[in-house]
Amino acid sequence: MDHLKRFAAELIGTFLVCVVAILAMAGSSQGDAGGLVAAFAYGLGVMAAMLACSSFGAVHLNPAVTLAIFATGRGSFVRVLACIAGQLVGACLAGLLVMWLLAGEGTAMGMPVGSFTKADAVKTVAIEGLLTLVWAGVFLGCVFGSKLGSQAALPIGLAIVAASLAGLPFTGASMNPARALASAVAAIDFSTLWMYASGPLAGAAVAGLLGRLLLLQNDGSGAGSRARE
Repeated sequence: MDHLKRFAAELIGTFLVCVVAILAMAGSSQGDAGGLVAAFAYGLGVMAAMLACSSFGAVHLNPAVTLAIFATGRGSFVRVLACIAGQLVGACLAGLLVMWLLAGEGTAMGMPVGSFTKADAVKTVAIEGLLTLVWAGVFLGCVFGSKLGSQAALPIGLAIVAASLAGLPFTGASMNPARALASAVAAIDFSTLWMYASGPLAGAAVAGLLGRLLLLQNDGSGAGSRARE
């Protein structure tokens, strides 16, 4: 039952984040002003979803963050599957909703895209990995290091805003395979999804391995934090 509740929390939270992020990007104008709107909408969306679902613990809303947590030694394999399954289902539902909402509007369905997306796949993967390392690293530090509880939503949201502002011109700053999947479903275009999945997952894995070393002295082991990750 606990895994089912977590599945539902991740589904709802990820659905909300993807809808907000996609609509903000699809409806924003090009240029710095549009980038500010998209970045703040993404960060605030994650913050709101984490607070709304805080009774279930710190929801991840991102398969890469779930991987980072697992890499620290926290959480069972079944728990990871429940979280990721919820995130992916939520992303697909968000994509279908956006497809219906924006049909005929001539938008790119909020696809994460930047100057490197079509020109240089390696740099796209690298930047997405670095940005996701920031997201996952702040999440691990706030939730498991400082143990901020529901207050962790604020620094995590601000970190996402900062990373989005840094990466939007180059990759679109998805930093989240679920977020990228939602846009791919909405646009029925999966050609670049591999970059926006492999980069964040690689960056999160690095964050998790670093967290495994740096957080070890803080709580002795990951076992004590498994119940609320």
